[in-house]
Amino acid sequence: MQTTTYSLGELLRRIRDQDLTIPEFQRKFIWRESQVRLLIDSISRSYPIGSLLILDRNPDLPLASRSIDAEIRDGDPPGDFVDSAERRTETESYILDGQQRTTSIARVFLKAHPKKLYYFDLKSILESHSQEETSWICVRARGKTEPDRKDNNRLLRADLILQQTKADIYVSEYLEDSDDFPEFNRNAAREAAAFIKGIFETIRNYKVPVVTLDRERGIESICRVFETINSTGTRLRTFDLAVARFFPEPNLRKLWEDALEKYPILKDFEVDGEGVLQVLSLVLAGRKGGYAEPSRSKQLDLRGDAIEGEWSRSAEALAITYRWAQAQGARAESKTLPNHNVLVALAAIRSLFLLEDLNQEIWPDNDFIRRWYFSKVIQAGASQASNYRIGQDFSALRRYIEEGIQPRPEEVVLNPDVILKIKSKDVRYRSLLNVFATTIRHDLVSGGNIDSESKLHDHHIYPRNAGKKHGLDTTMLDSICNRIPILAGSNQSLNEAYPQEYFGRLAEQAHANGTLDGLRRRLHDCMIPGDPGEVTWPDSFALENFEKFCRQRAELIVSRVREVIGASLKVGSLSEDEMAEEDED
Repeated sequence: MQTTTYSLGELLRRIRDQDLTIPEFQRKFIWRESQVRLLIDSISRSYPIGSLLILDRNPDLPLASRSIDAEIRDGDPPGDFVDSAERRTETESYILDGQQRTTSIARVFLKAHPKKLYYFDLKSILESHSQEETSWICVRARGKTEPDRKDNNRLLRADLILQQTKADIYVSEYLEDSDDFPEFNRNAAREAAAFIKGIFETIRNYKVPVVTLDRERGIESICRVFETINSTGTRLRTFDLAVARFFPEPNLRKLWEDALEKYPILKDFEVDGEGVLQVLSLVLAGRKGGYAEPSRSKQLDLRGDAIEGEWSRSAEALAITYRWAQAQGARAESKTLPNHNVLVALAAIRSLFLLEDLNQEIWPDNDFIRRWYFSKVIQAGASQASNYRIGQDFSALRRYIEEGIQPRPEEVVLNPDVILKIKSKDVRYRSLLNVFATTIRHDLVSGGNIDSESKLHDHHIYPRNAGKKHGLDTTMLDSICNRIPILAGSNQSLNEAYPQEYFGRLAEQAHANGTLDGLRRRLHDCMIPGDPGEVTWPDSFALENFEKFCRQRAELIVSRVREVIGASLKVGSLSEDEMAEEDED
């Protein structure tokens, strides 16, 4: 990796000669003129605008790219993809980070905007530049002619300032001949000219920091560097790289858009196109009988014809697997899917072993696979599963199909103390909501049926305002112990009601209607402690009993998890490493 600087002139020369291009994975950005003006104004003050990250072209890693909007050609809109075979040279580099800044510079100083031209307002520079305003940078519609100056020479076309002699003459002529400054004498005009020319000189001499990655670097190294430098911006995804790597055939962007249209569940769960490539990588390796990890490099080493041949099948298998995850309680609208990576291995097995109808049952024991799945996702840090884990899961599931050897479910350490501390951002929180969704069959309040199509709200049993109004522990109020999925209508009817009140009503109605047994079953399903048949039951939900309720419910949640995953559950204490991992989550 090499760090250097480009003068503005050198940067513009490389843009004009198309030695700098934009890889296809870089998205088109929303154009805001205010941002362009702020960028140019910063350059005029020698303020830093951030470094560019570029990658020298490697013939072994060709990427489809497009030119920066720096050349307007008839019938060839700027920014379209260029014929790489015709244009690529040894000096070409790809811009990995800094597309918007570079394009802005090109549009201003190379007249590269397809519809507009940029001018610098000389009068406004004198009046407002010292106040750090950007009004001196003007935009005008492009016409049949492109005059050097406008508005009685007050506006100077931006690209001309790169020609020092011409720009200096134009500035002097304006200040000497214009009626805009009747109070100026010769000395004042000279001072004003020197001020403007100094700003233009600052722009011409501006240095842009550039970080260049060596062409010999592997793709993994390139991505790590990109993600480190660009950690606050758009993440460079493997699928974005693959789109550029294989363009134009196959056109992965088009294949993925078609898959999202055909299988809307993938869009609902915000699945990345990389998921299909991971499934595809595992299947191709599995056909050869070898061990596979669907790493970034493995995906980018795939052959184009292999991708085209397997894409449709892999996308369908992935969609079916997400529907299976949905049946296990994952809900797209509330973002409760615990783990994408476990589903990749499941989908790859489906694609590998079901030769005709991918919707057929595949597992020798569906109950076992469900237990195995939940034991995987109810883990601290489960969302961080690596390609190594995906490969291990795929191998274990393959042995299960081929040899009948069940993979050993992972041990889950869970006890009431852990349950009480789990935060909503923890993957185990989402996993427990999945457990709730698959085991709570009736609405707590109305008794109505709950299924995968029901519109649910994540309800606080004790309302959140109890923290501010009554001093209850706000952390515990947001605990999974104080949450339950209920029908949207029930949640709206309860509003901010307190459990002592509404549980009292439920018990009273059940007594009057002779439905106490039904209410008991419903409360058991919802993991609500106590017996509604007892007169004092509603009082157990008084405010002073809040912490006692949370602990009782934590114990009931642990029991429910045991019903789902069986002997995999270990009610013990976490090790120091596990506690650290939990805090990290």
